[in-house]
Amino acid sequence: MATGFAAYATPGLAQSSSAASRFPERPVRIVVAYSAGGAADSQARLAAQHLSEMWNTPVVVENRPGGNTLIATQAVQRSAPDGHTMLSVSLPFALNPVMFEKLPYDPFQDFLPVGLISSIPNILVVHPSFPARTVGEFIAYARANPGKVTVAHTGIGSITHLSGELLYDKTGIEVTMIAYPGSTPAHADVLSGRVSAMFDSSMLPHIEARRVRALGVTSAERLDLLPDLPTIAEQGFPGYSAAAFYGLVAPRETPPMVVEKIAADLRSVLQLPEVRSRMRDMTFIAGDTTPASFSAFIQEEAARWGGLVKRREIRPG
Repeated sequence: MATGFAAYATPGLAQSSSAASRFPERPVRIVVAYSAGGAADSQARLAAQHLSEMWNTPVVVENRPGGNTLIATQAVQRSAPDGHTMLSVSLPFALNPVMFEKLPYDPFQDFLPVGLISSIPNILVVHPSFPARTVGEFIAYARANPGKVTVAHTGIGSITHLSGELLYDKTGIEVTMIAYPGSTPAHADVLSGRVSAMFDSSMLPHIEARRVRALGVTSAERLDLLPDLPTIAEQGFPGYSAAAFYGLVAPRETPPMVVEKIAADLRSVLQLPEVRSRMRDMTFIAGDTTPASFSAFIQEEAARWGGLVKRREIRPG
């Protein structure tokens, strides 16, 4: 894996400043590597809506799913490096160099970080018939019944998958993992009891309706909307922490002052009370990064999860 992002290309200062002062000169695209309706899509659209209002220019979200995110990523890689096309990224962007032997691009050399939009932890939930009310009881049952606990996830390398792998790695339990093409069919099987459990971020309505039982939060801190639900770390697994993230990157030769302008405007959007309220309602945590700090964050996530992928010998299905 590359050790860090490429440095900015170095157009003349006057050229970069001029490009930033004119930006945006036409509609801006945010390309999402997933179908409409998911978490990555919702966060891109929330940012796009408010950036469009700020810039008085359309900011369009374009969904290009498929190819384990390669289709969308290559489309942005080949686009004009002027800030008018950006890529919405999440954990697979950082992990692909570990997951795949060969990539047609280098995420750390072909793109420049812009900023973190948001992060969101998962919640370990089980069907109400499952005989566990705490994470400790879940582990004990799985240990006593190796391979019999079924856990849904939305794809190898997704945070719904890796949140579980991190816990299995720490505890040595064996479960049967079942991959789904999206959260909707996975939820259906958990809600019906056909599958025992799932690590997921969008089960709050089902938790409140008691259609599933929440056992623990994967983040380092409790959620504001579920203050009585302890974290997994609190329940005897110190150091356990897992969360999805969503952010923006641009083609590597994008002028640095354009990247800085977009990043500053994104930070302003993420401070808006209506944006923070909306994110809170969805259990998301608003980002607040510079290009440099987002770069460091992605590299830290790549190193942390990359080590787990190697230990667990995780490969794409």
